[in-house]
Amino acid sequence: MDRGKRQQALKIRAALVGLVSLLLILCLPRFAAEGRESGGRVTLVVINRLCLEDLMAVEASSFRALAIRGGIGLMNTRTGGGLTAENAYTTIGGGARLVGGAGAKVALPAHGVYRGEKAGDIYRRRTGLEPSAGSIVVLDIENIKTNNQASTNTQRVGVIGDALRQEKQAAAVIGNADTHEHQRWAALIAMDSRGQIPIGNVDPQLNRLDPEFPTGRRTDIEVLWREYQKVRPQASFIVVDLGDMDRIEEERRQLAPSRYRSSRQTALRAADGFLAELLGAADLDKEWILIISPLPTGEDIGRGRLLTPIIAAGPGLTPGLLASGTTRRPGVVANYDIAPSVLSWLDLPAPGGLPGALLTTSGELTQGFSASGTAADNLLEARFSHLEDLLTRSAATYRQRSPLLKTFVTLEIIIYLTAFVLVVVYPSLPRGWTAFMGFLLLVIASTPLALLILPTLRPMTVLMAFLYTLVMAVLFATLAVRLVPSTEHRFALICALTALGIAADAFLGGPLIRYSPLGYDVMLGARFYGIGNEYMGILVGASLLAVPAFKERWPKVGPIVLLWFLLVIFTLGSPALGANAGGTITALIAFSLAYGMGKRRSRWAAVGLLLTLLVALLVLNLFPTSGVGSHVTRALRVALQGDWAEIKTIAQRKMAMNWRLMRYSIWSKGLLVALGIMGVLVYRPTPGVKGIIEEHPSLRRIVFPTIVGSLAALIFNDSGVVAGGTTSIYAAGLVLSLILEQRGRNGVR
Repeated sequence: MDRGKRQQALKIRAALVGLVSLLLILCLPRFAAEGRESGGRVTLVVINRLCLEDLMAVEASSFRALAIRGGIGLMNTRTGGGLTAENAYTTIGGGARLVGGAGAKVALPAHGVYRGEKAGDIYRRRTGLEPSAGSIVVLDIENIKTNNQASTNTQRVGVIGDALRQEKQAAAVIGNADTHEHQRWAALIAMDSRGQIPIGNVDPQLNRLDPEFPTGRRTDIEVLWREYQKVRPQASFIVVDLGDMDRIEEERRQLAPSRYRSSRQTALRAADGFLAELLGAADLDKEWILIISPLPTGEDIGRGRLLTPIIAAGPGLTPGLLASGTTRRPGVVANYDIAPSVLSWLDLPAPGGLPGALLTTSGELTQGFSASGTAADNLLEARFSHLEDLLTRSAATYRQRSPLLKTFVTLEIIIYLTAFVLVVVYPSLPRGWTAFMGFLLLVIASTPLALLILPTLRPMTVLMAFLYTLVMAVLFATLAVRLVPSTEHRFALICALTALGIAADAFLGGPLIRYSPLGYDVMLGARFYGIGNEYMGILVGASLLAVPAFKERWPKVGPIVLLWFLLVIFTLGSPALGANAGGTITALIAFSLAYGMGKRRSRWAAVGLLLTLLVALLVLNLFPTSGVGSHVTRALRVALQGDWAEIKTIAQRKMAMNWRLMRYSIWSKGLLVALGIMGVLVYRPTPGVKGIIEEHPSLRRIVFPTIVGSLAALIFNDSGVVAGGTTSIYAAGLVLSLILEQRGRNGVR
């Protein structure tokens, strides 16, 4: 290499390093941690089966007053099992997605009687522990632990109660949702890991008979308030169960719609009365009030509206939309954020490995805030409107996700297998057939781009979402055919547009991916931000096809190719953008192979830059400037701390999810079909296929990194079957299209 070329190469490398450094500075995490106050008291009011429409429609002044003083949002209700009360309440108290037990609703004073025996005697017989004097005991505690060991690989429950007990502070629970049987799930939030709550009252005397109310009984608010006043000076954390909404929900199917609605209004007015007393007694400069609904109504579950309202007020919570480091999304928090928030507010140490984060307020929709008057009411209405829009769109995505993706993967499998049979069985085919099949393969390749753009059209039904997606995919495929003569470059164009769209969306904060059926689902709560495994695979697979194809067409774009690979890895690895550790590793492996299948000097330069970027991303994840970081940050810190039990739990969870997906998910079939087609046609080719590979030298540089990338995605991601399936879509489609094109040239018109 002469001196001029060496200087040019050095300039290019310096520019790349400078650009990477600039990106690291610009893309630091954007969620700043809020300050917090220590000490005080937390009162958690449970109004189960509450929905956002209740708060928007109710004239209750106390709900509005509390929402104006603090933050309001929507809470993800996913648990370690199904959407049941025992799972939901155990999850909140345990600070992680957990499960309960069949008898978890039974909580009694140790001196109380259950089925003819003292509750304390039953508890002692089951646990071998002596209940504390005056305590309330959860009789099913050992079964709860056993269920969690089997389902979630942990026995850690009751983390709030444990932290309080270790610091010689008390938790309390008052109220119940009793009908003809015990329904005292609120105890699962306040209990410690022994199944004990030091203080409280869950007796039936807190209720009064009312033949006009569902189940014939309702909470006596006056008695409940007196009990709250008794425990208030003694407890740092008080859980209050108002109960009536559960009673109404239990008889929902037996109630006329008008009776159901009127009963809910009656319960809301009673709850408002309790909140009025609570607001009068509480000093929100020194203590916190939380209103939560652990579960949605049955009607909302049927509509896919699985987020429930949450209101929080107290020191450090300015008026606005609730958020947390878990979701990084104004207006959305997770149910397992409650435990670490309570512990933080009370200045209590949190156990390691809790997945949740501190509740904060985002500051959105607070400009011009006034503590009273029309301005505050208008801002509250604006927050309600924002949350209703978020809930409506998220519910639509939840309803559309499964049918659309199953249809997409099913069509992919059918079209790919049909094309495979045609190219294997027939040495020549009519050109009309090959053109039609080639077009269908291009439509499949265009579908992820169509699904990315779909949220801009805001479809509310599955049918409309399907039609919009189909029309857009056909339109993109048609434009590619009209504008580009080469089959390889048609695929490259579609892949380039898709990859650019995903990267741009990530830099803009994910406005498209968060509502795309192929993106992450806030209702399911597997991910709340960044780039999910579906689009991670699409981004990597699309880049692996587009880059070699363009490089073959324009050989001098090598530095741009490397720059794009670096940008994709950075996008996936940055805690402020993709926040996808498995995707980062997948891209690093696949891109190193793709770029390394060239000159040796370029190969080592590329590997050096890629490894440098990986180290930078590790540092950025370990030491986020905001202090919040991502789930990747927490996992890395657990690893560095040497918490092998937690590391084992994470690894087992990922392997279990992949095994479950491999057995039951349609993505596993799509992955196997795509990998099988590429492996057979490219690495066990017939003489005719060998000619196609020689005609398109970039094909091996596309297929081999794609196969390796798909396998890496499978190994390094907790839903790796999905990531591997999406990574392999494009290369398999291109291979089939090129062979079909050759068969058409051998055939007749």
